[in-house]
Amino acid sequence: MIYFDVFTLSYLSIVLLIICSVTAVHILLNKHEEPVSSVMWLIMVFAFPGVGVLFYLLFGINRINTRGLKIKIAHELILDDLQKSSEISVERSTIHKALANHMNEQHEFEFIGSKNDYPEYCKMLDHLLPDTIPLKGNKISLLLDGTQAYPKMLEAIKRAKNSIHLQSYIIMNDAIGKQLFDALREKARNGVKVKVLYDRFGSWSAFSSFFFQKFIKDTPNLQIHSFSQLMPWSIQLRNHRKLIVIDGTKAFIGGINISSDNDSRSARKDRYIHDLHCEVEGPVVGELQFAFLRDWFFIRSSSTAELLKPEYFPHINACGDSIARIVASGPGLDYEATEKVYMTAVSTARNHIWLMTPYFVPDKAFIKALCNCVARGVEVRIVIPAKNNHWYIQLATKSLYQKLLEAGVRIYEKHGPFSHAKAMLIDGSWAKMGSSNCDVRSFRLNFELDFIIENGGFIHQLHNQFKTEFDASTEIYLKDVLNKSIPRQLAENICALFTPIL
Repeated sequence: MIYFDVFTLSYLSIVLLIICSVTAVHILLNKHEEPVSSVMWLIMVFAFPGVGVLFYLLFGINRINTRGLKIKIAHELILDDLQKSSEISVERSTIHKALANHMNEQHEFEFIGSKNDYPEYCKMLDHLLPDTIPLKGNKISLLLDGTQAYPKMLEAIKRAKNSIHLQSYIIMNDAIGKQLFDALREKARNGVKVKVLYDRFGSWSAFSSFFFQKFIKDTPNLQIHSFSQLMPWSIQLRNHRKLIVIDGTKAFIGGINISSDNDSRSARKDRYIHDLHCEVEGPVVGELQFAFLRDWFFIRSSSTAELLKPEYFPHINACGDSIARIVASGPGLDYEATEKVYMTAVSTARNHIWLMTPYFVPDKAFIKALCNCVARGVEVRIVIPAKNNHWYIQLATKSLYQKLLEAGVRIYEKHGPFSHAKAMLIDGSWAKMGSSNCDVRSFRLNFELDFIIENGGFIHQLHNQFKTEFDASTEIYLKDVLNKSIPRQLAENICALFTPIL
């Protein structure tokens, strides 16, 4: 009996060693560009055999290369139709008309400055993100929380005549979710084509409660699909975008998900979430429409004739004075585009950078660039929630405080409801808003959708909003973070080790 137990234990140990070794090979082959992350996973796999491998399967494998390649191929198929659209056929002529409208719009409204007045940051973005185009003639309005955003969204949905395209990371089976989807179903029954994309990880509650199935039933014009399957090897690649496009002429984009927690009229006081969103009109809506349809094409593999309909790309006149550039980031698209935008800001800023983000756990390169930016004489202010909805992210963020404060970065902790707001204002002249956080997940893992704005009343609106955020915050000083207890330091530093997947 003892012999059997020893033999069984030896056999299991060998099997476990082989599994750990195979996992280690996978880590070395796929994470060589991130040495800190690689070492962390190697230590975990061998220090905690079995459990470490399980954690790696759940949180370490991200399929950036394989999934990114599929998305890239899908995008190239759409662009290929633009080149072939001169062929004489009904299908091709339809595609040609839709894409021609889109391309003509880009040509008509593209912002092209002279050598003397073309901003340095625009030159840098043109080089780093060559697929993006700054378009003039847009009207962008800032919306505060779901309390302002949801009524505007519902009003636009009720006025829709041809199409409604919606995607959101989180869609909840609650009062707001039901109200919005009731409106979508009603429009679909009246002949409006409605397409919805959701992330299965973020919208797990709605998916698991069969929320979407209730609305699809007996509603032929309403299509609802998830961006990805909830599998261990794909759980890290999440579609974090928040977008609604109405008739190709109006859009809503920003950081607000579909949840009652964002609406002061329906949220419990202890669950209320502060956030920012935008209403967008003008030529740049065509870029947002194209971003959604590109995602839809990847998920549904629809024919491009079905996807690229002329009514999706109506001619749009200039209606404002804002210049906007859409940045769709993620594997297979402009990979690491989010980080490139942040790096452009710290590289070209001359006076100040104001940044607000719910999750501040960027990589070492950005932290260093931010500190160097302060050394050039640029004022850097960061607004972070005083109380985060994820305790481990809060601990990881606080582990960075001392280094940032010593470099001269000013840190503000926002009080009141949890702040999910994300925005950046540079030199009071241009800004970035959208779905991206300032963290490694948004830099390299998530599919994000942001926009960069210059000129117009929106910049003034955002400037005033930052002032409001500062007034509702407490500034943190170096003396406040020194002399931490050993347990506190250990907790913060342990959480900081997991920055690559937070």
